[in-house]
Amino acid sequence: MNKKAFTLIELILAITILSIIMLSIFVIYANIIESNKKLELSRILQENARNITETIAREVREKWIDFGYYNTYTQNINYWSGNTILAVKSNKRYCLQKTSNICDSSCLENGLNCYLWVLDWDRISDDRVEVKNLHFYISWNENNSITNIDNEAKVTMVFDLSIMPWKWIRTELAQETKMKIQTTISEKIYKNNN
Repeated sequence: MNKKAFTLIELILAITILSIIMLSIFVIYANIIESNKKLELSRILQENARNITETIAREVREKWIDFGYYNTYTQNINYWSGNTILAVKSNKRYCLQKTSNICDSSCLENGLNCYLWVLDWDRISDDRVEVKNLHFYISWNENNSITNIDNEAKVTMVFDLSIMPWKWIRTELAQETKMKIQTTISEKIYKNNN
């Protein structure tokens, strides 16, 4: 009786080919998951950057910069290295903080767990991102022109956004997901100079 069956070599060869195919599928699947994480982290950074810039732009355009705040002895406009606080005429102050009550000078040095806040009000950036190296470069030309174009104040806002490490994100992935933001915001051209 002559029975046909697989030999040991054929079984080893079939298992090896199946293992190579399964390993390839696993590597492709792992790469897709990693790409999705990177896209999600990038989306979080873009969402926070848009929220920060739109909120501050709306305040500057509607309420204007509070130059009276910068004329005090403690806060002068720093044209070269930028200001760490943005003062708007509605008594709102934007700065880096760890909590909601005061601007935190430790945020300027290392930025660990620092967020962008409106003083005594609300946090603008969410808890998934850190804001670092925040500077407001304020420019203004005091001129009594008829059109007010020369009186238009501008704020150039510069900051870095990075992802906070979470439990489902590798530390290396969080550290390499960063964004540098720079935008210039102008007050309304025609405004009441009172």
